[in-house]
Amino acid sequence: MSSVKMKICVLDCNKKAIFEKRVIDIPLKEEIVITKSIEWFNDPEPCMIHRSAVMKRLYFELLEYLESQKNNGNRLLALETIPAPLLDMLDIDTKAAFIDIK
Repeated sequence: MSSVKMKICVLDCNKKAIFEKRVIDIPLKEEIVITKSIEWFNDPEPCMIHRSAVMKRLYFELLEYLESQKNNGNRLLALETIPAPLLDMLDIDTKAAFIDIK
């Protein structure tokens, strides 16, 4: 399966599904997109080209991490084990406790 099509299921502390989506369909926090746009393009009000470039790069970094975890046999990840820069960019439910890589 292509990494772009990779899905994850976000689970609560009881391992009950909150949602299941393709990684690239999970919303990113706007403040992270703006921060990275400033860092990478010196653009505090990113145009569609800069916004798209930032989002693609952030999703790529997340997909790369998840793919490496999956390849190492780690499909169920507790959120606290995910590197903060990756976790902090995701706009997900505060009740989330685990990510199950599909």
